[in-house]
Amino acid sequence: MLDDRRFEIEGLALPKGGCVKDQTFADDIALYLRGSRANMDKTQRVLDLFCKASGEKVNWNKLAAIWASRKRKEWDWGQEVGL
Repeated sequence: MLDDRRFEIEGLALPKGGCVKDQTFADDIALYLRGSRANMDKTQRVLDLFCKASGEKVNWNKLAAIWASRKRKEWDWGQEVGL
């Protein structure tokens, strides 16, 4: 779903070109996303839609986020779930 162009989710740009958005293994997923408030909000809406359609749930207790940028993060996201 993250690759669906309608959702306009921005992945992590790679130094030699290209982009990565996710990696999956069994029932785990790692997301690599452009760190903007709008992009994170869009991603959360897609995850909510997936959960409604599939009956699955995000385990917010296992979720971790890493800000991997030299720029300071100027907005809060995920604090409602303890990130």
